[in-house]
Amino acid sequence: MGVIVCQNCGKVIEHFEAEKVSTLYGTCCENCKNKQSKK
Repeated sequence: MGVIVCQNCGKVIEHFEAEKVSTLYGTCCENCKNKQSKK
């Protein structure tokens, strides 16, 4: 089991199947996009 985490806000974006536990960092998520569009 692995997770993809937003490196901007720390929110978990997605879980994925993996042989070992791992954490990947994405650059942006829907939460950040919504905040940017409100500015």
